[in-house]
Amino acid sequence: MIRSRALLTLATVALTAGLTAGCGDEPARTPAKISAPSAPTATAGPTVSGSLTPERMETIYLDTTAAHLCSVQSRVYTDPGAMADAYASKPIYSGLTDAQVEQYQKRTISDKDFAGRLTGQIQKTCGATPAATR
Repeated sequence: MIRSRALLTLATVALTAGLTAGCGDEPARTPAKISAPSAPTATAGPTVSGSLTPERMETIYLDTTAAHLCSVQSRVYTDPGAMADAYASKPIYSGLTDAQVEQYQKRTISDKDFAGRLTGQIQKTCGATPAATR
């Protein structure tokens, strides 16, 4: 399985299911400090979702989700529960409502093309090239 696809699957499950349980039985010796990554600061356009185009709203969702997942992936966690919490934490989607974000999360699971776009954005944001993930 391609590493990006595995990351996307894990992230989708964490985002949509609100995963909070740890992966192991061993308690962490040093709990990891978690803070939700901030949304990208270079978002163009208005902050009111009603005046954003559907394409721009998709871009905001894809860019913000990819930045969040890359941020979580780049950290080292000594506690599996902290890692799960980090993946499950919700970034700030500037200009999108909670209902819109939920629709995009569901679409990530149900729409293969949309999931592929998110995978590509994750690769671009995290710096992985498709050849490096094979």
